[in-house]
Amino acid sequence: MTLIQTLATLTPVISVLVFLVLMRMPASRAMPISAVLTALVAFFVWEMDGTYLMASVVEGFYSAITPLTIIFGAIFLLNTLKNSGAMDTIRAGFTNISGDARVQVIIICWLFGSFIEGSAGFGTPAAIGAPLLVLLGVPPVAAAVVALIADSTSVSFGAIGLPVLFGMEQGLMEGGVSMAAAQIAEHGGSFADYAQFIALHMITIDLVTGTLIPLVLVCVLTGFFGRNKSFAEGFEIWKFAIFAGLAFTIPAWTINFIAGPEFPSVIGALIGMAIVIPAAKKGFLLPSKAWHDFADADKTKTDDAPAMGQPQSVGAAATKNEISQLAAWTPYLVMAALLVLSRTVAPLKSFLSSFNISWTEIMGTNLKAGFATLYAPGAFFVTVCILGFFIFKMKPAAFKTSFTSSCKSMVPTIISLGASVPMVKIFLNSGENAAGLASMPNQLAELLAGSMGAVWAWMAPVVGIFGAFLSGSATFSNMMFSGLQYGVADNIGMNHALVLALQGIGANAGNMMCVMNVVAAATVVGMAGRESEIIRKTLPVALGYAMIAGTIAFIWGGL
Repeated sequence: MTLIQTLATLTPVISVLVFLVLMRMPASRAMPISAVLTALVAFFVWEMDGTYLMASVVEGFYSAITPLTIIFGAIFLLNTLKNSGAMDTIRAGFTNISGDARVQVIIICWLFGSFIEGSAGFGTPAAIGAPLLVLLGVPPVAAAVVALIADSTSVSFGAIGLPVLFGMEQGLMEGGVSMAAAQIAEHGGSFADYAQFIALHMITIDLVTGTLIPLVLVCVLTGFFGRNKSFAEGFEIWKFAIFAGLAFTIPAWTINFIAGPEFPSVIGALIGMAIVIPAAKKGFLLPSKAWHDFADADKTKTDDAPAMGQPQSVGAAATKNEISQLAAWTPYLVMAALLVLSRTVAPLKSFLSSFNISWTEIMGTNLKAGFATLYAPGAFFVTVCILGFFIFKMKPAAFKTSFTSSCKSMVPTIISLGASVPMVKIFLNSGENAAGLASMPNQLAELLAGSMGAVWAWMAPVVGIFGAFLSGSATFSNMMFSGLQYGVADNIGMNHALVLALQGIGANAGNMMCVMNVVAAATVVGMAGRESEIIRKTLPVALGYAMIAGTIAFIWGGL
């Protein structure tokens, strides 16, 4: 492979790095430019067939519909909760559990955040959890940092398993055929079965790495933001932190083993909250003295930051109804029930899946794409939003505001994903070319396997981190690099599922520091402009998380 061809294979990565990170363009501008550049090098350097290139773009547009509907549904639900007053009720419930900031961080970011990640994904946990912490008196930057770190392990199963079920499946498709066809055949014959096998490797590794995250959260909280800058003050509750970690990871492992990667974060978090919240109220494994001792300098409030300890106004329409905790949580509970039933009850699954908008042989090629309108989680989000309108006795004007504001907020996301997914599809489908070259990810796989194959257990999660950091999504990191990871595994003889699991774990870690999530978390706590400070705190944790996972995989693979 020539130098020009090597640079061409790196175009999606380099262009995103330059425009999104170095030049700090918004994703709605950076991603379309990157997509155009990728298409140009695919056509002129890779000599990709023009029709196949355009068909790849169309395939990308179709593939983007599912995550877009999920993102819209998640934002719509959050706005419905906010404009009805239900979010204030949820917030008040957390304040009554414990006055210890360390415990509040674990419950809100690790457990509640994992639940939000499981049902919505796409960076929403940090955007919800960080403001909640600020309202409980946690310094804004500290709130953003711990909320981002917590949004990691649960990402494997975020947005109803989207990173594995959608991201990896799409990432392994090459010319309309899965690179992992032989592996899929060995594990039940469908990608969902193989995805469950991959996810089992991920959550097994996270029985160690994920279980340690709550302890990392509290140590970061006290060590960087406490008055005494003492990591020991966080380590004081190590027993409770490990207990809270296991309260999520063990149920998540069990749910994935039984039902697959769609439910572990949702159900694991619910089980975890049911175990940890009563324990926290009783002081189980906790020291007698609560900790809430932050450095004065870090507590300084900016004019844009929400007032600490005071709920933000959500409008007159939202404050007239008294909403109980059960009622406030009902949309999430119904959402979880719909997801579980639609994925486990065969007749219902078959019925919902039959409503499918598809296009086979796109533009005369062997590419195909589809969108399951009623089976996609976005439809369930809209359903529970309508249910919330009646449960919360919302005024029509408030509900309309929730809908219209959600639509407006989607415009940049539509542009970003509408460019990102076609770019990834071009990258993956570039094997159809007149230059006699393998696809771009396969060419990269050969290059990397020859130079770094011996240490791939540690390199694989770093690649996942890089993908999430650039794309802003674990799902798209998996889309971009699953094919590469599979190719490397082929070349060095490493277990395919284990390498893909490391890709997924790395993508999860990348969530802690990806530009989009950091910007969102900083903005919601009034700390826009301090993103680099946040990344400096989350970067070492992300790399440490990946290195521990790689070490476990290296030992596992050698057994």
